Amino acid sequence: MGKLKGKTLSDSLNSLKSFHEIHDFECTEFDVGIKVISKLNNKIILDKHVPVHVVFSKEKQYINIIWQEAGIKNYRSKQLFERYNPNFNEMILDENSDSLEIKSDDSDKILIINY
Repeated sequence: MGKLKGKTLSDSLNSLKSFHEIHDFECTEFDVGIKVISKLNNKIILDKHVPVHVVFSKEKQYINIIWQEAGIKNYRSKQLFERYNPNFNEMILDENSDSLEIKSDDSDKILIINY
């Protein structure tokens, strides 16, 4: 997984920052609907409510997805990760559909977080 650069990096950082600010997610954790979609055939693999925690400060920026609390114990074997960082994972905020899309080069999945 390489660090994002240029416009992709700034757009990813801005997307997570906006996701954090719009909804004032300064609190601990909260539930969101997450769809996991295959990059290969665009099919939904998983559609579940999962607790997440967002951190966005000068020093740290990431979203933690707490798969285990949603009953998904083998998330790593599904190429899902607990922490997604906008410095390395492309994030796209779509305010029209109230969603944050997360793409990772280390996975054949796309995450759509509906809030």
